[in-house]
Amino acid sequence: MNKKTDLYLMQANKIIKLNEKHNFEISEVSRASPQIINNYTSYEFSDGNRSSDSNFDSFDIEFTCRFTTNGNVDYHVRLDELFEDIFIRKEYYIFHTKTPGKKYCVHPGAFDVERKAAGHAQFTLTFEVFKGFSESLGTSLSPFAFSEGIWQAGQGIVSRNYKYRHTSNRFIVYNAGSFDIDPRMHDLRITIKNCRSDGLLTINNKSTGEKFVFNEKIYAYDTIELDGSNILKNGVRCGRKTNLGLISLLSGENEIEIENVSNIETTWDFPFLYK
Repeated sequence: MNKKTDLYLMQANKIIKLNEKHNFEISEVSRASPQIINNYTSYEFSDGNRSSDSNFDSFDIEFTCRFTTNGNVDYHVRLDELFEDIFIRKEYYIFHTKTPGKKYCVHPGAFDVERKAAGHAQFTLTFEVFKGFSESLGTSLSPFAFSEGIWQAGQGIVSRNYKYRHTSNRFIVYNAGSFDIDPRMHDLRITIKNCRSDGLLTINNKSTGEKFVFNEKIYAYDTIELDGSNILKNGVRCGRKTNLGLISLLSGENEIEIENVSNIETTWDFPFLYK
């Protein structure tokens, strides 16, 4: 017997188990393939096109549902309550138990309700995954154990014991996802603390050639954060004290080297991204 499928909405610091709250059964989950956009440049008097990197466009994920209520009046009330939970102005995340280690940032799509009897109906919930990728439910700092309930097979988690907290100045950061992590567009928080530097602390990603430089002295009580594209010292923006460089992460291994420090602790916190 197939295990029951559960659908969760993650909205404004709350998680709604949608099928349980609104008493419907999910009979099928269907998602579209990755939607690739191929980019070309053409030149006058030249045959064909020149290819450049492709982009991943949004795709849909659908849930075919059987809705059960206690008769005609209850049907209309419960259907309105379902609409209230699904249709909100801001984007939110969904995840489901068929792929329990992945979440999707979505906007809901309109759907038709096919009424079968006074208290019964069928419908297909449609969500647009507008970012074009899914994200791991856990992050690189979450415990890597299937017993935690936030990981699944097929997420690129390898047997080698990769770490995301380091006290050395040479190490590997492993990105288990199928997409590169670009802090201008994706979640990535690099935290530096317990560090001593007389100036020009430099983080090199030797795999990408990128470099971040903090020009001023750093003391052991200071905390430096690269939070997406924001650079902070002790919670205050300080981009002018740096070279404004950012560190991205390739899919797979990234060779990191940190210069001009004595004693340092860094953490690398990010979700993995999947097609």
